[in-house]
Amino acid sequence: MRKQVRYPELPEKKDMVIERLKKQGFRITKQRELLIDIILSEPWSCCKEIYALASKKDDGIGIATVYRTVDALEKVGALKRGGSYQLCNHNKKRCQCCFVELEDGSVIELDYASVERFMEAGMLKCGLSKGKKVRSIAFIQSEE
Repeated sequence: MRKQVRYPELPEKKDMVIERLKKQGFRITKQRELLIDIILSEPWSCCKEIYALASKKDDGIGIATVYRTVDALEKVGALKRGGSYQLCNHNKKRCQCCFVELEDGSVIELDYASVERFMEAGMLKCGLSKGKKVRSIAFIQSEE
């Protein structure tokens, strides 16, 4: 089973996820916020693993809360269900934005169209695409 990659904890990303949930009418409870923290910062591949991590930090959290939170995150486009759940994987239909962290710690938010334009321009300039348009973009993060 493939493990979920670890993403850097970005307060801006957490804030964006919470804002999306609020806009869709979801309440932000302390347990839901804990689950969002775990989803953004811990390696996991299924709801049971998220539950195991969360119950170590809050023994009052139930598996139903985990499933409801994951479902809510999926509904607002923050998670994508596949062989395992994935944080937004830059699929044009689901992905809203991409965060790029610079060496000074500042973060730039880009939408998919901007990422696609930068990739196409860079690949064209370097001669890698041979004039072909980008069909899709997938980011794979190593666990170093």
